[in-house]
Amino acid sequence: MSAQVKGLGETLRDLGKVEPELRRTLNREIRNVVKPLVTDINARIPSTPPLSGMAHNGRTGWANRKTAVIKIDARRPRRDLNATTTGKPVNVVRIVTRGAPVAIVDMAGKAGGGTSRRELKYQRPNFASALNAQLGTASRFMWRDIDNRLGPTIAEMEKVVADVVQQANRQLMKVRL
Repeated sequence: MSAQVKGLGETLRDLGKVEPELRRTLNREIRNVVKPLVTDINARIPSTPPLSGMAHNGRTGWANRKTAVIKIDARRPRRDLNATTTGKPVNVVRIVTRGAPVAIVDMAGKAGGGTSRRELKYQRPNFASALNAQLGTASRFMWRDIDNRLGPTIAEMEKVVADVVQQANRQLMKVRL
């Protein structure tokens, strides 16, 4: 699921060139707007391993779980998006998880795979099925019940961007006078 605020990437890039302090202020404001969503997501991530096989210190072990974070990136895309026929938007603000165990548990079973591939005599409960029984269906942490909070967050984000654009215009008017 994505939300679109038009012109945010261009505004951030131009603001960084003209008024770096205002750009830092905008980044703080954006983080404050998105922070309640991230707090809800992080509250859903359990502190104990969801399955006993994840209780280890390896790369996919629950001891190495990391919380969701906010990433703000206004860099230009590597290729011109206007030249493509799809017209994909550029992600400027993203909520991502930094660790493998949370990402695996969050999306296990999303693509199907309701049965185990092992032979019948070695068959154990399917990973996704066990997670479904314990934590619910796929997208267990990141986007569960966030859809109904997205509308107010987008409206608040648009208001923050409009305020900063107005402040930048005031600063530019002072420079030109």
